[in-house]
Amino acid sequence: MHRPAPASPVLASAIVDQLKAHGVKRMFGIPGGGSSLALIEAAGRVGLEFILTRAETSAAIMAAITGEITGTPGVVLTGIGPGAASAVNGIAYAYLEKSPVILITDGPASTPHQAIDQNALYAPITKLQGRLRPERGAAEFAQAIEMAMTPPWGPVQLDLSAGDALIPVAGETPVTSVSQSPALSDSNVEKARALLVASRKPIILAGLEARHADAPEALRQMASLLVCPVLTSYKASGVLPSSHPGFAGLFTGAVAEADIIHAADLILLFGLDPIEIIPGRWSYKSPVLDLCAAETTPLAVEPACRVIGDLANITNALASDLNPSDWTLEEIDEARRGIAQRLVLRGSGHTAHTATTAAAKAAPAGARLTVDAGAHMFSTLAAWPAEEPFGVLKSNGLSTMGYALPAAIASALEEPARHAIAVTGDGGIMMCLAELTTAVELGCKLTVVVINDAALSLIDIKQQRQQFQSRGVRYANTDLAACAGAMGCRAWRVEPGDEIAPVLSEAFAVNGPTLIDVVANADGYGEQLTLLRG
Repeated sequence: MHRPAPASPVLASAIVDQLKAHGVKRMFGIPGGGSSLALIEAAGRVGLEFILTRAETSAAIMAAITGEITGTPGVVLTGIGPGAASAVNGIAYAYLEKSPVILITDGPASTPHQAIDQNALYAPITKLQGRLRPERGAAEFAQAIEMAMTPPWGPVQLDLSAGDALIPVAGETPVTSVSQSPALSDSNVEKARALLVASRKPIILAGLEARHADAPEALRQMASLLVCPVLTSYKASGVLPSSHPGFAGLFTGAVAEADIIHAADLILLFGLDPIEIIPGRWSYKSPVLDLCAAETTPLAVEPACRVIGDLANITNALASDLNPSDWTLEEIDEARRGIAQRLVLRGSGHTAHTATTAAAKAAPAGARLTVDAGAHMFSTLAAWPAEEPFGVLKSNGLSTMGYALPAAIASALEEPARHAIAVTGDGGIMMCLAELTTAVELGCKLTVVVINDAALSLIDIKQQRQQFQSRGVRYANTDLAACAGAMGCRAWRVEPGDEIAPVLSEAFAVNGPTLIDVVANADGYGEQLTLLRG
């Protein structure tokens, strides 16, 4: 039975109206018996879809990815208590990796049953927490959207009780204004210009802020004017196409890329966030010029100059004084090949490298890659040609497992014609295996490639390095293709002697979710990690 719409909108409707005005098309989550039901009803009346996930963490990751690739807020709804607590990992991802997300939790509880302080729970990993009430709820929700969308982007968390959600609100729904980038400091621009003019061998390290709006074009402009090497973080894969002559490889703060950075006389950070760098001592002696969209976590090194503002505006302010460096294209190409060589995974049988290389060759045009955390990620990211921003999605700051499949579902929902390819390990897929049924139900066009070595391989390597006994890092070998098939997903198991290319072609031709369970060899991961990180 449908509840008739009141003359004055209830708070739930006022919230949904604001979301729709900001371009939100869907919400994710698992409803409780409280305000989430009123919000789902209000959303249905205006054409906003509700995606019922199998776990709240997956819902939060899907919302975060939606926010990243669209530039509109991702939205998560959860029940009270255990539902709210279960979204923590996905919201932690959004907080560390700067994704605009609005989490609306049922509650607070009116009795001791399921009563936890949900605002306090989320205080360390959200930009804003609060409780929405009818008298000011619409205005406060507008402020929450503004907070989530103000650089650096991030999540906000709001409690909303069932009773308050259905009380009419007075007045018009406020129009949210998202904060603009700060005006550029003339003195800092002059300092940046002086550093660039004095430099003969600058290098650019591009990060996650370089993905948005006009920033990718500004980066290409900067790279072309300076004719210098560009390294991108995992999150920034594709902001400078891997086919660009200035692209030198991936930057993580490890030893693989150290030689070319040491050879530079100026290190230009272009939208690089500190969470994208492996923790440790900053070993480079050259001055650092930091171009960033917003103040964020302090860097491991004090920059000689920092310019804060819109990256395209900063580039335009500096462009007239930029001249070609002394780098040669041959030097850049040699560095690129050297870094790539360190990423080669040496081993027999199927590996993450061979599987991803084959997938890249067989993939439909424009396919998007999502990558889970684990030992397989190094080879996967190295073997995939990233040609555009958001062409690769990866959890970097949080580095959470169980990411690739929810990210691929979010991608497929936002761009249904674009094939999503999720590369994950057996450990990662088992954390979110039930979301295959979500993909089947929604008809998502995606392929999951599982690098199945029956272990937490990255942790296994660290355990071996500490000369501990092998305990707690190995799985019984699971037929994940059989699991996927039982969930209604087309699936194949590729054994060590099987050809993978024909299976990939068959999977990519399916107009729906597929899974390829690749029985893999993990023998080369230890050597590869040593070459990458020392």
